[in-house]
Parts: sequence; structure tokens; C-alpha cells
Amino acid sequence: MDGGARSDGAGSRAVGEPRPGGFAVTSMARAAMFRFQRWRRQQRLIARDPLALEPRVDPHAPELGFSHVYVADDGETARWLTSAAYADEAAKQDPIDVCHLAIDRFHTSLETGDRVARDQFLAIARGLLDAGRTVTLDGRRCFVMPHFDQVEGYAPHATPWVNAMVQGWTGGVFMRVHQLTGDPRYRDAAVDAVGPYFVAVERGGVRDIERNGRPFYEKYALPGQTRHVLNGFMSSLLSLWDISRASGDEDAHRAFEEGVATLDDTVLGTYDTGHTSLYDQQPDRIVTPACVFYTWVHARQLASLARITGQQRLAGWAASWRRYMDDAGHRAITTLECLGYRLSKYFAKVSRRP
Repeated sequence: MDGGARSDGAGSRAVGEPRPGGFAVTSMARAAMFRFQRWRRQQRLIARDPLALEPRVDPHAPELGFSHVYVADDGETARWLTSAAYADEAAKQDPIDVCHLAIDRFHTSLETGDRVARDQFLAIARGLLDAGRTVTLDGRRCFVMPHFDQVEGYAPHATPWVNAMVQGWTGGVFMRVHQLTGDPRYRDAAVDAVGPYFVAVERGGVRDIERNGRPFYEKYALPGQTRHVLNGFMSSLLSLWDISRASGDEDAHRAFEEGVATLDDTVLGTYDTGHTSLYDQQPDRIVTPACVFYTWVHARQLASLARITGQQRLAGWAASWRRYMDDAGHRAITTLECLGYRLSKYFAKVSRRP
């Protein structure tokens, strides 16, 4: 036996080499720490009033400034996305994370006049432009941000795929770059990013059909597996509005108007349990831990759409879902349902062990 290895009764391993299972344990510990840190951050965010929008947001000006759901946070998003706790997720280079980091740097430059933050915003946007592809989908010229990952909780699916939320965020980032620099490439890419909203999911786009016959822009645009994720849809609408008001593009305006019409009371009611809002439209209507944070997100998004459209009906839904966040009884019911969900997942996993 050479001096660099020893026997422990289970074969040889090098000195310093992790014991079998050690890597898995470390990975599980990191994952658990990440979930805890994410939960803490979400709790800090939802402590704020979801309807108290930052007053500097002007939803109708053609000059794009702060995003519609902006809150003054002094670079909090950037600190989270570049933190040690987020390192494993950051390594995946998820396009939505990149967009969030870009808009955080843009906000910081607006708040402080920081040239470094402005340059960081422009550099991130250049990376997004380079990572995207200009393709033809169903006869339409489209700029798409391809995703190559397998989405957790979905059946194995083809890649690359596109994400309505990312298409919109990318377009909003690009229009801000165009207004800062005058570079026509970014305006062209922003307008072309609207194309997939008119292409069916089955043909490579993000357009699905709601029960009222109107379009739904799918966050996880996977053929045969659409679940109508609400935050992704409403985020898309806010971005389409930005692209429309900044560029004057008629397709962006039409996609926005058609999408807002989708959000009638019947459709919104499918997400309402009476004490929380649901993340998506899965038939079992299971309340998951995601509901706690996303009820806050949904209220913010609906309030923003109400400010844009002047529809008090949407403001009423936002206020209703804010009450779910404020009411101790509603929160208790949601917490118990989330606990039941966690336990069911745990026991299902245990039952599959040999």
C-alpha cells in the first residue's frame, strides 16, 4: 500500500478524500442552508406592504425608469444574487437571475448616479444580448433567451425552451439600454422578444390558451405541461407594457391588452383558495410553501397592473390578497397546509427507499 492511502475496511481511499456519502451530505447541508436563507430574505420582503409602490415609478412615461414593482432597497437584490448562500444557484446562470441583477444595477444608478452601477448594467445587458438567439418561430422573427435546464417538478422535456417571464424582462432591460445609449440593436432585440408571445407553446413560443379562450403567456413553456404560472404571466404583462410605451411597438401593445383581458374575475378566482393565492393552476390545487411568498408577489403585480390600466377590479383583487398576508387566521391555515405538503413529500420520498 502506498503512503498516500489507507485501508478502512471498505477499500482504499486517498488521504483527505471524503468518505462515501460525504459529498451528498455536504450538498444537502448547503441546499438546506440556501432554503433557510431564501426564506429569511422572503420574510424581510413580505414585511413590506405589497401595495405601497415606490412613488417614483411612473407607469405611463415613455422614458423607462424604475420597474413597476420597485422598492428602494439599496442594492439588496445584487447582494443576495452575489452572496455565498446563493453561489450554487448563481453558477447556473439562470437568465431571470441575470435580468434581476441587471435591473438592480440600473436602479442603483438611478438612485445614486453611480457610474460603476450604470456600467455594470450595460455590461450585463451585453451578455444577455450575446446569449440570445434570433430565430424564426411560426413565420415570426423572434429574439429568444434559450433555457437548457430540466425544470424541477416537470416530466423530462426537450431543450432549449423559452420562458415568457424572461422574454419580457429581457425586452425591458434592452429598452432601457437603448434609451441610455441609442444603440439600435437593443431596441430591435426588445421588439423581437415580443414575437414568442404570438407563437403557441407547441410551436416553440410561450402562448397558451386560458379557459376563457384568451391567451396565457407561460413561464415554463413546455409542450403538454403548461400549468399557467400566475407570477410569470403578470410579470410578462408588465414588461410588455414597458416595451410598448418605450418603443411604440404595436405587437407589444396588443400582447399586453390581450393578456390583461385574460385576467377576468373567473380566471383570478381559480388562483384564490379563500386564504392564499396559488402559484399555478395544477388540478389538485395544492397549497405549497411557494404560496406564502407569491401571494405577496401577486398582490404587487395586480396593483401595478391596476395603476397602468385604471381597472379598480384588479386593485380589488390586489387588496384582497394583501389581506390574506395581513390576517393571522389566513396565515395560520396556509402554514398548516404548507406543513402538510412538506410532510407528504417527505413520506413519499421515504416510501420509495429500498
